[in-house]
Amino acid sequence: MTFRRRARGFTLVEMLIGMTLVGFILTLLFAGLNLGTRSWEAGEQRIATSSRQAVVVDFLRRTLEQAYPLRWTVENEERLAFAGDAESVRLVGPVPIREGALVNQLVVLELADGETGHDLVMRWALPDLREPGFEPAEAAKPKVLIKGIKRLTFAYFGTESEMEEATWHDRWVEQKDPPELIRLQLLMENGEAWPDIVAASRVRTQ
Repeated sequence: MTFRRRARGFTLVEMLIGMTLVGFILTLLFAGLNLGTRSWEAGEQRIATSSRQAVVVDFLRRTLEQAYPLRWTVENEERLAFAGDAESVRLVGPVPIREGALVNQLVVLELADGETGHDLVMRWALPDLREPGFEPAEAAKPKVLIKGIKRLTFAYFGTESEMEEATWHDRWVEQKDPPELIRLQLLMENGEAWPDIVAASRVRTQ
């Protein structure tokens, strides 16, 4: 009796099916890896954005709270160096100059045209006691604090006269005393609404 050994291999159809399945599995693996990478990067971006936002919010709050009660004499009348409207605020406050040293300077926070929407910019300069006014700061080079703003609104809480109750105002100009509170609301071009920044002005207690 003669035994014949049959060497059984893969047919062409079986090889094509196997290669197709392997390719499909690899596609799924790479798609999952890519999705995971994008999710990781998006998470890191959100964390970085939140951190930057927290730093800016803290800086703005401290700037508004630490306003210095400088008073000018204008036409024989004493006036507080503070003026605010819906899109800007002018005050005197500490600004770092070098090695952490803080010096009281004229500070202007205002809305300016930007590449996308508007920007919140800060200008500052040393005051000239012989020439009362914020003109030196208004002429200074701006520093962009927040970009891509759709709407910015400052508001001031207080009473403009002894006969009125304290309420929110969209302007605080040529008042004898500063507002009790300063509120800043921000709506970004991407639709994000920042939490309200509310600061209790310390100049009122000086």
